[in-house]
Amino acid sequence: MEAMTQRSWWGAELLGRHPDDEVWARAADREVTFGRLRRETAWLADVLQQYGIREHSTVALYGNASFTHLWTLFALWSLGAQVVLVEARPGRQARDVPAGPERVQFSVSLGESRKRPHDFVDECEVLVRRRAGGCPSASGHCLVQFSSGTTGRPKAIGRSPESLLEELDRLASLEGMPRRGERVAVLEPVSHSFGLIGGVLHALAAGATVVMPTARTAAATVRAAADAHVVLGNPHHFRRLARAEPGQLPHLRLAVSSGDALPPETPAVFSVRHGVRVGQAYGTTETGIIAADLTGRFGPAWVGLPVPGVRTRVIGGVLEVHVPASPYLYEDTPWAGGWMSTRDLVTRDPHTGALRLRGRVHGVGDASLDLLRIESVLQAHRHITDAVVLGVGPIEAHVASSAELDGDELHSWCRRFLGGAPAPDRFHLLRELPRTAGGKAVRDRGVLRRHRTHPPGACRCVNW
Repeated sequence: MEAMTQRSWWGAELLGRHPDDEVWARAADREVTFGRLRRETAWLADVLQQYGIREHSTVALYGNASFTHLWTLFALWSLGAQVVLVEARPGRQARDVPAGPERVQFSVSLGESRKRPHDFVDECEVLVRRRAGGCPSASGHCLVQFSSGTTGRPKAIGRSPESLLEELDRLASLEGMPRRGERVAVLEPVSHSFGLIGGVLHALAAGATVVMPTARTAAATVRAAADAHVVLGNPHHFRRLARAEPGQLPHLRLAVSSGDALPPETPAVFSVRHGVRVGQAYGTTETGIIAADLTGRFGPAWVGLPVPGVRTRVIGGVLEVHVPASPYLYEDTPWAGGWMSTRDLVTRDPHTGALRLRGRVHGVGDASLDLLRIESVLQAHRHITDAVVLGVGPIEAHVASSAELDGDELHSWCRRFLGGAPAPDRFHLLRELPRTAGGKAVRDRGVLRRHRTHPPGACRCVNW
């Protein structure tokens, strides 16, 4: 087989697979066929080439959620460009892209005049800017994404054509993944790893139809899922869908959550309402998918079995994944033998090999700690709206509440429901938890420290 290049992998492997009249994507009552996808991609590739974008060009792509966004991405890949995929935000301009992509040669913005970039539109204007001082790609990466920033500054992460195709092969090998002719509601943004690769690219490879939500509202979430066979989303999407009336998801056979820990009450309510268990796909931006339990057979605390071809190990209670080369594109990061710490506490079932997620850790893990269970217990308190628990030594609970809370009361609450399991050593009060642009709770001690509040009578830093 010929060696893949940045330019050849895309058109040869995916874009030309399906008949012109098959439906590639849908949003509300608007449909785009594979034939139109190919025509729009070819037309945009020709236009972008006239601006000087070609093989090894570096391009930051951001802007309005739209069909235009996807076929612009495909057009850039068909030219062999390295695409830096940037999260859409209201008012984001070319100068606002994150650190690192100042090295790109071009920025391509979509629907820049629109105030609500998360609301889906069919088509929008494409604005190309040449950036002074940009450099062509010196690596074989075709895609650059950013880590969520939950534990610090977001990092730019490069993916090669080979790594994307390997991940698509792994996804295709998992029982239950979307198949030809099915409709797949991709509720999370395509700037996120699983939304793009597990959602859009897998559907493209399999011949499934992608269904896009028209807005980031509860009503739009339900509408997108209503006619889908498969729903891919984050925990907050499934919380919304769990409130939908029985019978509103009549075709649903598979529901997969990713991107954050799944609270146990969500799949319980969802299953009763819709007759389908919520499964999970677990991974990182650096590695792609690591483990999966698509049908939810292991339960909400379990993220499933490591997928074929991914090497994992648990050191001191913390999951590590083998990555042959550093995925961090714009910084020199020491790479110790190819093993990358996920900084996630996990337990591996000795009989099945399944992984149970127990929270995020700063330092060496502890096999007895279950930080997610502590968070769940705290969130059940009537005055707590959210909680983040960090370990190890001491275990610190950051709780969000508008009420005055007493540290002794919270400690007693935890001891009551945790039994003999470790409880927080310290409690800190916040009015609300800081979140990333993607909506995930920040788990960085420094950031959380800056958000602490100590009104009179509230719980302070209390030690036991």
